Amino acid sequence: MNREITNNHQPNTRLLSLGLALLLIIFSALRIGQAQTQPELETALIKIGHVWGGIRANGDKASFSQGSFCPNDYDIIFNRGQDEDSWAGSGIRLATLNWLDPNDSLHNVAVFSPKNEFQQSGQVVENLTNYVRYRYPEMTIDFTPIDLPMFATYDPDQFGDETCDQIIEVTTHNILGVNIHRKILAWSQNLNDDYIIVDVEFSNVSDDTLTDFYINLQSNGANTFRSYASYPAPPSTEAFKTAQTWQHYYGGRVGDSLRVFYEYSADDPTTEGDNMGAPAISQGGRLTGAKLYWYSILHASGEPYINPGDDQDNFIQPRVTYIGTSTKLPFTSSSDEFGDKNFWAIRGAYSRYWPMSGDTIPGAFHGGNSDETGDPDYSNYPAGTKSSTNSKMACSFGPYTFLPDQKIHIVYATGYSGIDPETALTVGKKWFNGTLQDPPDLPNTQTGYFPTNFAFPLGATEIDKRKDRWISTGIDSVMKSAYRAKWNFSVGYKIPPAPPPPSYIDITAWGTGVEIKWKNPVAEALSNFAGYRILRRLSAADTLFYQVVYDSGPEDKTEEHLFSDRSGIYGALYYYYIQTKARIEPDDPLADPASRGKIIYSSRVLIPNIKEIKPVALKQDELNKIRIVPNPYNINDPRLADQGWTDQRGIVFYNLPEKVSIKIYTENGDLVKVIDHDSPVLAGSVYWDMITRSQQVINSGVYIAVFQKPNGETSYQKFLVIR
Repeated sequence: MNREITNNHQPNTRLLSLGLALLLIIFSALRIGQAQTQPELETALIKIGHVWGGIRANGDKASFSQGSFCPNDYDIIFNRGQDEDSWAGSGIRLATLNWLDPNDSLHNVAVFSPKNEFQQSGQVVENLTNYVRYRYPEMTIDFTPIDLPMFATYDPDQFGDETCDQIIEVTTHNILGVNIHRKILAWSQNLNDDYIIVDVEFSNVSDDTLTDFYINLQSNGANTFRSYASYPAPPSTEAFKTAQTWQHYYGGRVGDSLRVFYEYSADDPTTEGDNMGAPAISQGGRLTGAKLYWYSILHASGEPYINPGDDQDNFIQPRVTYIGTSTKLPFTSSSDEFGDKNFWAIRGAYSRYWPMSGDTIPGAFHGGNSDETGDPDYSNYPAGTKSSTNSKMACSFGPYTFLPDQKIHIVYATGYSGIDPETALTVGKKWFNGTLQDPPDLPNTQTGYFPTNFAFPLGATEIDKRKDRWISTGIDSVMKSAYRAKWNFSVGYKIPPAPPPPSYIDITAWGTGVEIKWKNPVAEALSNFAGYRILRRLSAADTLFYQVVYDSGPEDKTEEHLFSDRSGIYGALYYYYIQTKARIEPDDPLADPASRGKIIYSSRVLIPNIKEIKPVALKQDELNKIRIVPNPYNINDPRLADQGWTDQRGIVFYNLPEKVSIKIYTENGDLVKVIDHDSPVLAGSVYWDMITRSQQVINSGVYIAVFQKPNGETSYQKFLVIR
């Protein structure tokens, strides 16, 4: 008893040490967990239309990977987030005069990005959220479930009466005392899927009046990945150089109807020939850089406000626009009253140094456009460069006198528009063959949609200029998309929504054809349901495109649909899409006039086509009818590429019985592989990837295939492999 009492009162040092160690481990784990979930470093991916990108909660740059681009003919641009670009509200800079910092030091000029000397990681005051309206369908291909994690949280209740299909929100605090609420919206509806909208509200939550207050955005399409021309990718000497672009602002002249910055492929003046549009000569001339990156201002407060009803758009904002590389700005501190290069450009001094020509809007400071210099060199302007430091398209809103409790509202769209990949392929091939004609209905027969003084590349032939005029039609596409984005904002983000994709898809290759089953009860309950279409493409190469193999009307309603595609080539590699159709009402007041009455489709990016399917032959019972295709097999045979075998090797055994053993030997009699064919899908063919039973790729040579039925009946065939 005494020993028990004594032990209760004397500490066990071993147990104490273990306890302290355990506490340290727990404390460290908590710290690690806190670091991993620091709200400023949270990220989100936007991946619903043609414009993808990564978003960091604090509004700063980061580094993102886009993952799979399939379907790559959908023509996606993905912003990597590696620079302070305004793609999704990142990199917003605020500027003011005579600002007192937290250390009571007076700043004659204060220009602050999301991260700065006072906020090393920025500051998030309302955490990042990321929601999608629809999720990937339950999908099975050849009995294999396709299970991919969603890139956002599925919660249709988060959208209210707004018809977007993805919405991301976050609020940060800038050291100037301004809260910045970003709302990023994206639509999968195919008439409005080539842009995202960034809706930003700035609130002065400090006790200070911010005088000469500016909001500055800057962006370009340089730090991006593009799905088109990524597979097969052209040689690096032919690839589109994202820094070699003409840049233009439309909205600075009297009579302009929109506010749009855009950039398009420029010729490289250091190389021979005209390579506008980045034609891939090694791939028949297809244009790999024929689309335009752009951003358009949809709304900008003329004055700060407290009541939302007092917020009025002012077309003169942004008051300042300019293009150039910040390190090349022709700034000298000795000749500037503020002595700050950033503020010099933000407030419009660079725009006055190199102004836009023509009848510009009074009271604004719009800089020159690089494609209006009359010079064929895209970089030959005051802040231009051919180096890897890329020119930005920048704009400034202000100057405002921003009182405590007031707000400023800026809304802009970020887009990717122009001629589609199939047209780019056709135009490029005709240019390469010398048969290209001008596009129809050009506003200017010489320069197309380019400025009237646009300088074509030195030495450009007439056929070169026709190619370039086709590229110029992308400017018209940009303006139409910017108009639709403006309309979308004006109706409160309530444009006609995309119909939901199927909730269930099953695709199986049977001997009687490829069977496609799907369900979609939610879509079929819609009043404007218009049926389905199924698209099919051969191979994953982005030189081939989806073709419609099934197209139905509004009567196509049932609990489970079935379509059998019997037109495929046995052994070829196919990908399928099922899209729901809906029709916009001809008198729908929420649809822009050009969209009324048109068919819209469910999103293709919500059908994750990551697995091909190979049509199989119907079984038969005679061994002498078995065929081995291709024979001989040559990995460089162009006929293989014609059937989609651009991404894998393999041969197919055709006309097989229901049950048969296939033993493959070398010419010397060494056993290479045993394939037991016993298909549950009436298949009379089987695919072999040329991998041996020891997981090695077979060598070139002659091989012998021995076919044997369960009853012992046997036959032999030779085949040749050339690698």
